[in-house]
Amino acid sequence: MPPLRAVTVRAPMPYDGVEMFYRLAWRDGAEIAPYAASRWAAPPAELVRRQILRAMPAAAGGACALEVELQDFSQRFSAPEASEARIELRAGLATPEKRVASRTLLVAQEGAGANAASGAGAFARAADRAVAELSGWIAKQPACSAP
Repeated sequence: MPPLRAVTVRAPMPYDGVEMFYRLAWRDGAEIAPYAASRWAAPPAELVRRQILRAMPAAAGGACALEVELQDFSQRFSAPEASEARIELRAGLATPEKRVASRTLLVAQEGAGANAASGAGAFARAADRAVAELSGWIAKQPACSAP
């Protein structure tokens, strides 16, 4: 991950809490429900922010600030025993003077299993992929390459 001036990650409802959500796509892909007894250790926005910060070099202070909004952070079941972890986000890069780039990113990590515990592992892999894709995208932005 290239160095960044700042990293902000936010999530609208319902992803602003610690509930783990799933969708039963074979029935109604738009309907979202929380797992009854499973929770994240922190809100998804904070988990993603920490993942981004871990990927950055120790000496931060880049030219751009990264702003991320989570659009989806749910386990999507295509059948009772088959699911994927879905992370959809909107990312923007800005210098102190102007917004320089934005993009939407969707990562769907298959093999999320049939429950929240196996889904959590798939979310970790999906977050790694999302951070790697963001890193490559940021590295290609000329306005962000030098402070």
